[in-house]
Amino acid sequence: APAFAVATDAGKLNLADFKGKVVYLDFWASWCGPCKEEMPYLRSFYAKAQGKVELIGVDVEEATFDDGRTFVERNGITWPNLYDPDGRSRKYFGLGVPVTWFIAADGSVAGKKIGVIKSEAELISLTEKYLGVRV
Repeated sequence: APAFAVATDAGKLNLADFKGKVVYLDFWASWCGPCKEEMPYLRSFYAKAQGKVELIGVDVEEATFDDGRTFVERNGITWPNLYDPDGRSRKYFGLGVPVTWFIAADGSVAGKKIGVIKSEAELISLTEKYLGVRV
């Protein structure tokens, strides 16, 4: 079943919580065409990367919770997703979707990709480049 939860406060998505793990944060919205385009690559990547990289989606700039939940269900998203109803993640992660953040095991930002991921190969390459993880 898809995981989709409401982030009730900013503390729900704190980089310090991810120390010791390498994390791929994907910011998306249901109305975002490029976000839909990259989902097949994310699904395939997630199947291969489980146990190596934590993949977490963050639904931002959304009209309603149900819009995001429906998007998760229709796109076969099985990794955890947080819903940011009031844009509070914006002050930490900026505005605009899609954007991908690569978080190192020490909790620091290792890199980011602004815009759509165009292939699974690109995702695998960026993961190795920024996180040092081979998928």
